[in-house]
Amino acid sequence: MTFRNNPFKFILPFCGLIILIAACKSTEYGYAIKDENAKMKVQENPNAINYLALKKQDIPTMADRASSLSRGLPITPLVGGAVSLATSAIKQMIANDRKKYIADYSFALTELYFYDQLSTESCFDPVGMQFNGFTLVRTFTNKNGATDTAFKADFALDTTKPNEIINNSIFRLKLKDLKLNYTKAKITSGQKNNINMDIEITFLTSYVNDRGQLFDKVELGKFYLNLRNAPLDKNVEGYASYYNNLKGQPVEGKSFIVPRSFGYYINGENESARCFSQGAYSIEVKVRESSKDKFVTKILVDNSGKIIDALGDKVKGVVTTGKL
Repeated sequence: MTFRNNPFKFILPFCGLIILIAACKSTEYGYAIKDENAKMKVQENPNAINYLALKKQDIPTMADRASSLSRGLPITPLVGGAVSLATSAIKQMIANDRKKYIADYSFALTELYFYDQLSTESCFDPVGMQFNGFTLVRTFTNKNGATDTAFKADFALDTTKPNEIINNSIFRLKLKDLKLNYTKAKITSGQKNNINMDIEITFLTSYVNDRGQLFDKVELGKFYLNLRNAPLDKNVEGYASYYNNLKGQPVEGKSFIVPRSFGYYINGENESARCFSQGAYSIEVKVRESSKDKFVTKILVDNSGKIIDALGDKVKGVVTTGKL
């Protein structure tokens, strides 16, 4: 067949171009970015800690320990657990490349108070702790011109171990609920309607101690939630079970409770007296979405920067160990 008599010579490349363009077109679930709005709200409850659930704890003195050892008696275990916890710290984080299919956004709240009252005890007095969790919501304007919810996540204070808050001045989070309807990352029609998401939560504070030392933007702790192959289409098999299984799950990481800043108050005798503040703090949340299965190995350090610095290690947050 001659060049003149072969019309498909022009049609085939053109068809291939059309197929390529169609494959790159976003699905209805991806690229939800018009009039984007990301908000965070903190839940507060003056009775966040159930003090009735706390049991009496006897702290043995050196004399008690010596007496018990001499008689061959064991020391009574600490109520709430004294055994060290060892957890794996290696996780898979989304690599920061191929920007076309990766989207980042963030949330932040400042000038929050961790406690509902002043304290005359100490900077880590947990009484009156009112922080009870927070909610993240990202909205956008859909193709019908209405405001639609792309993403919502509720994080709650984990109160399963109240003694850890009282004894160690440490708190943890759990995921109360999560709904992911649309993504900011682009998903083409040639891809599955699934998304990968990393959520990094950081608690920060600024305070002054009773010796006049100022501490600005101190990192109290970090939390990480890593979702892989999260479905977006409510009609696919396994959609409901995927999100139901997330409810109540503990979030990787931990944080110190907020230290109270030193100051003074006017007491009942109308005189100034020493006190500690309500604990000012802020929360920063970074979210990264990816429609591509490309990850990088990271080490998640769930201790605060103070502990790490005390060990002589200047690494904070996340330390890169290499790419897959």
